[in-house]
Amino acid sequence: MERERVTVEEFLRRYAAGERDFQQILLEYADLSGVELQGINLDGAQFCYVNLSSIKLWYCNLKAQFIYCNFRDALIENCDLESTRFFDCDLGGINTRICDLTCTRFIRVNLRDAKLSGSGEDPCRFWDVIREDGVFVPGFTSDLYIAERIAEGTTKGVF
Repeated sequence: MERERVTVEEFLRRYAAGERDFQQILLEYADLSGVELQGINLDGAQFCYVNLSSIKLWYCNLKAQFIYCNFRDALIENCDLESTRFFDCDLGGINTRICDLTCTRFIRVNLRDAKLSGSGEDPCRFWDVIREDGVFVPGFTSDLYIAERIAEGTTKGVF
């Protein structure tokens, strides 16, 4: 299915008119910083080079791809991020609360000062990320702290 290309003005106009279904949209080179959105459905959407810093999202379906996006200091609460993909994004200071993080993928992202909280049936996957404490974790892992657990000898049951 081909994505529907929208401008930021069209996206915000349609949202203000009451539309909440934005499945399969493509939004590129846009600024949504500081915007507050509730109840939107972005299933299958793709955002590229979008400034989402300080955005506030509540009760949203965010099963989308975010490529080169800025989520610095964003608040994402009660949202579905199952299988969401973040590629080369700045998630510094992001705060997720009560979110479904099942199979969420973080590829080459900055998580410095992030607060990722939520649950999921399957763990998140991380590739070449900067943890919330600023430590770079190279390669693939589903446990950002595995090196520390190995060093401490507390890996029983982790593998």
